[in-house]
Amino acid sequence: MLKKPVRLAILATLLGSLAPQGIWAASPTPIIDKVALNKGIISVNYERAKNTKVLVRIMSGNVKYDYTFAEGDQYPLQLGNGAYSVVIGESIGTNKYKVVAQEQIDLKMEDENAVFLQAIPLIDWNTESKAVVKAKQLAGSKDTDMDKIKAIYGYITTHFKYDYKKAQTVADSYIPDLDMVYEASEGICYDYASTFAAMARSEGIPTRLVMGYETHAPETYHAWNQVFLKERNEWVTIDTTYDAVHVQAGEVVELEKNSANYKAARIY
Repeated sequence: MLKKPVRLAILATLLGSLAPQGIWAASPTPIIDKVALNKGIISVNYERAKNTKVLVRIMSGNVKYDYTFAEGDQYPLQLGNGAYSVVIGESIGTNKYKVVAQEQIDLKMEDENAVFLQAIPLIDWNTESKAVVKAKQLAGSKDTDMDKIKAIYGYITTHFKYDYKKAQTVADSYIPDLDMVYEASEGICYDYASTFAAMARSEGIPTRLVMGYETHAPETYHAWNQVFLKERNEWVTIDTTYDAVHVQAGEVVELEKNSANYKAARIY
């Protein structure tokens, strides 16, 4: 179970009301770094005041994604090629933000799946991350992407336990620390899906972290993955959280899920 990010929805409304009115003066002005735009990634350079909270909003059409700014983070433009608006908002009180910068970006990637290979705040990995090192061990001798995915899937579904207490107490703002999750081999669906995404991405396999609902638990906000298999030129749905329970009970389950049973609300 994953708590639905109600807090971000409130912040989104506030930022949305500010954005059309223009840019407030700030010193220094945030700079949106587009050096990795061909990978579908931007970053923000901003010398904010100490303890000041800053949000990064990325919009394409009617779809909006909000991120809490941290120096060095990369933010994805994951909705495909086209027009994006990036808005930087600085906190001026409880749930109130002023726009300190905004920019329009026309994304034209050669490979629109490249963004799903990157490290982002919700899937924060590097070559030294424990899960990534393990992925290299698991997938090193495999020839196909599907073989690599099966190895990663097999590891998570046999080693990770669901943390029911955490599911009841996790904060809306929670983001997995992948090294801590890996060492504990325990967590909620968000932890499973983020770890799986990091491991698969590190092996060069485009992988989405998806949040939304599954038909067997339609009231429960959930997280799972979609993986792009270039051999078949298609995205397939994988759910390590639900499958781990069955696998550890000795049951046989299909790795690929029926995508019609899943309703995506957010894709990263």
